[in-house]
Amino acid sequence: MGFGDSPYIRSKTPQIFGSAEFYPFAPAPCSCLGCCVPTTLQARTFIHVYDNRFTANMPCAPYGCCTTDEKCMVDRTSMTFYDRQPTRTGMFCFVIPMTCCGPPVIFVKKPYICCCIDASEYFGTTIMASPSSVCDLKKYLVCGGPCYTCCAAPLFPGIKNGDKFLAQWDKALRGYGKMAGISDSELAVFAVVKDSELDHHSATKVQHPPAQSNMGRE
Repeated sequence: MGFGDSPYIRSKTPQIFGSAEFYPFAPAPCSCLGCCVPTTLQARTFIHVYDNRFTANMPCAPYGCCTTDEKCMVDRTSMTFYDRQPTRTGMFCFVIPMTCCGPPVIFVKKPYICCCIDASEYFGTTIMASPSSVCDLKKYLVCGGPCYTCCAAPLFPGIKNGDKFLAQWDKALRGYGKMAGISDSELAVFAVVKDSELDHHSATKVQHPPAQSNMGRE
């Protein structure tokens, strides 16, 4: 096996399985601050999922809307292979997969006002990651949102139609798991969670889009 030949990072296709959509004010935290975001900054912002990894750039403009030249912007790029967190469970003492509390969860968190008013158009939705599903327990044992939202960390803000993007990501990850021989119990599950304590707003699994919508872009 030579350099770069690991079966866990080897790619079979250069095609993009899915790309995230953003609200017009992203990457600002809310629509009121959208005027502070230059279009050149948005042109450098992306999240792509491939067959074996996901890549992203969440740049920042030091002087807000006054940062008109791209050379003044600071890129914050990342690339993560699917055999590492957050798409795969962490390891105990670097040896044993920590699957005792369930698989990792990557979910879209939708903001709600007064537990019932969807505020996504004003604040966007955020892709979050939790190290485990906490055995799918609820906050108040029999009701409330899922417990894993309490130990989740934000990955990407300002996402639009996040459920569709996560469905594309999920399909790419399942295919990767079969190719690399990784058990589904170690791979992340994907969900949509509404930021509400009402029980009927619990997490729902993402639905897979038609196959032709996931392929064909390079």
